[in-house]
Amino acid sequence: MKRLLPMLIICVWLMSVIPAAADVTVGLPADSNIGNCFPFGCGYLGEYQQVYTHSQFPGTITITNLEFFNTQSNDGATAMNSGNWAISLSTTSADWNTLSGDFSLNIGTDNTQVFNGNLSQPWAFGNTLVISLSTPFTYDPSKGNLLMDVIATDTSSPGGDIFFDNNGYNNGNFNGNTIMGRVFAFGGPSGWVDSGCGLVTEFSTPVPEPATMLLLGSGLLGLAGYGRKKFFKK
Repeated sequence: MKRLLPMLIICVWLMSVIPAAADVTVGLPADSNIGNCFPFGCGYLGEYQQVYTHSQFPGTITITNLEFFNTQSNDGATAMNSGNWAISLSTTSADWNTLSGDFSLNIGTDNTQVFNGNLSQPWAFGNTLVISLSTPFTYDPSKGNLLMDVIATDTSSPGGDIFFDNNGYNNGNFNGNTIMGRVFAFGGPSGWVDSGCGLVTEFSTPVPEPATMLLLGSGLLGLAGYGRKKFFKK
């Protein structure tokens, strides 16, 4: 048994070098036959914030992609908007029902710009908007809720509006959940707050690289051979 300990230690180390890959989607199921074009799907000029309650995340994640879906409302759009979107993520004390209309009061001290650029691309109903972050963001839900801040400038929708999947539409009002909230404005430092509503969002995390997986496989095979030799040596 004593000879098993070094093998177990090495095995644990090999597993530790592989980042966890566990994507998180907040807001399912989406509202039926309706969507929200702010801030990515229409000619929106201004600021948009959305908060995600920490309980939706099972643990610390490093976010590399943001994904938004167009599965409920088909308006025949043929292209994504053109323009510029500056997206930041931060950890905030604001929750789905405590967002301030003053954008600056919602932003956390670890605010990090994770994307700044154009999202223009061909589009068809059923597509997913995948935003690859230039700067990954590590979020620890034990420290607060997650805030997405989006500033859209010079945007237009020549290919038509896209209404991304939403959760929280409640008989004409946007207050149907307790997991997300949003605030938005067409310019200016403050906006309208909708508690209990937001875009369905998937947060993608790193996938183990093939080289790392090969290292793990080789290591485990080596350990298996080592163990077999030791246990069956006469």
